Amino acid sequence: MEDLYLELNSLLPQTSRELPLPDQLDEAANYIKELQVSVEKNRERKRKLVTTAALEKLNSTGSSSMSSSVEVSVPKRLPRIEIQETGPILHISLVTSLEHKFMFHEIIRILTEELGAGLTHAGYSIVDDAVFHIFDCKVEDCDFGATNDETPFTYEQNPEKGPEGWGKINPHWKTCNTGKFQSPIDLTNARVSIIRDEAWRRQYKPAPAVIVNRGHDVMVSWKGDAGKITIRRTEYKLVQCHWHSPSEHTVNGTRYDMELHMVHTSAGGKTAVIGVLYKLGKPNEFLTRLLDGIKTVGKEERDLGIVEPRTIRFQTKKFYRYIGSLTVPPCTEGVIWTVVKRVNTISMEQIAALRSAVDDGYETNSRPVQERNGRSVWFYDPNV
Repeated sequence: MEDLYLELNSLLPQTSRELPLPDQLDEAANYIKELQVSVEKNRERKRKLVTTAALEKLNSTGSSSMSSSVEVSVPKRLPRIEIQETGPILHISLVTSLEHKFMFHEIIRILTEELGAGLTHAGYSIVDDAVFHIFDCKVEDCDFGATNDETPFTYEQNPEKGPEGWGKINPHWKTCNTGKFQSPIDLTNARVSIIRDEAWRRQYKPAPAVIVNRGHDVMVSWKGDAGKITIRRTEYKLVQCHWHSPSEHTVNGTRYDMELHMVHTSAGGKTAVIGVLYKLGKPNEFLTRLLDGIKTVGKEERDLGIVEPRTIRFQTKKFYRYIGSLTVPPCTEGVIWTVVKRVNTISMEQIAALRSAVDDGYETNSRPVQERNGRSVWFYDPNV
């Protein structure tokens, strides 16, 4: 990963500024995007024309005549989905009605987090009353068999189903055992690089949300536009949040009572997660508002109405940042982690409610701390 940072950084114009490696990566990526903007516009225009032509053909014939097609579902009404294999790339075209335009980030979440897909392109455009979604991913990385969310795993010290064996349960989960940039890790103050830089900002807003028991955790998923965070010049839309008890990340070896993960995705399919730590104390405002929903949550999504993510109050001035992975299978790497330094409080009733809501055996759902493997960890402090 560090070699990749250095290679990308070499493409940038020379500058006297000293930036940490993740910021160098963002600088290089943005510079490359600026150089290729005209190429991308032409490529997007071509995709739109091809998709429109294909859909017109589907409308007139009711079936797909494309060669090398994996599986095509052509409902008479929207939504319509089309999947086509071209060499090593799988092209996914989805057309929805305008009222479902916010499906874009949810689809990215499903592809990257639940199916472990490696996205190479993602985008959407609005034409009249329809929204055209385009997703490209590597064939070997995509899994449309819905095995990831059905394959059983546990947090118990079980050599077959426990964390040590996750990578052997499902071939799509091998990164859980072989990856070198896994999460969580111990955030040791003596081994961090201290930097004075704001480095990010958040812009959340209230939006419709649902709550569901995923078996191993309780998740709140926003169905509308709940806002975003911006890290360097990349925007990440808030998709969902969930809880782990006890905390997964440790600070100087200390494990806290709870950890909230706020999952965000970018238009390019990158994932950024904010980790908020909690210790036993006063009730948490956000959980207080959700308590009734948590106590009655089931395997089917339950509507929560409008949920305000800004009630997840956390300090943004001091935080740890590093490159890691998802902490549950498929353990996809390349996740930008931001773990807030300030520890919030949570009541025993709230902890008990979250533990009671999940399936038996998942009352404690924290992955063990992973090896750092020489990774850099940055601590941002404006007072330095």
